[in-house]
Amino acid sequence: MKQLILSLALLFAVGCWCAPQVMAKDEDAASSVVKKNKKKAKRVGLSPVAQALEDAGYFTETEARPKAKFYIFICSASWCGPCRALMPQVVEEYEKKMKKNKNVSMVLLGCDSDDESARKYIEHYETDMPGVLNKKVQLENRPEIPGIPWYFILNAKGELVSVGAGSKILNWEEEINKKPEKANKKAERANKRKSRR
Repeated sequence: MKQLILSLALLFAVGCWCAPQVMAKDEDAASSVVKKNKKKAKRVGLSPVAQALEDAGYFTETEARPKAKFYIFICSASWCGPCRALMPQVVEEYEKKMKKNKNVSMVLLGCDSDDESARKYIEHYETDMPGVLNKKVQLENRPEIPGIPWYFILNAKGELVSVGAGSKILNWEEEINKKPEKANKKAERANKRKSRR
């Protein structure tokens, strides 16, 4: 009797584990069901910004820190001359300081047209900086990008902390200490200037 109950319990456990794969019509559908289940488990406790990045999908192997207090977004593209001129300094700053700072996560917001172009662009600089395509990221307080290179900093809640152009990003340590309200006003002014054009 014990053996029968143990066998039934084991059969039930295997059935529960395999059900998504069996219910799927083919092997590809089964693997996507399993991936979705893994993804849901990963999402627990993510900040709104980390959630938006995960939903957008990274084109790099490295992902942003899910528990960072600040997310620095570098808006840049392979076809932009000023971006290519600034990237070596940004990568150096990332490699020397940001990788060690657990409260800050820098993310390349690729303004290229596709994942492959953006991936080649970041690989050129031999860095493991996380990256997502600009057009795929849905963030509530995200400012308009008037041009590139451009950056903006959000805190973990998704509040805009700082915005700016070019090499000002190299002063990120000062920028993350700003009050969110000032950054919002600056972004509004930049958006108004862009809409007048």
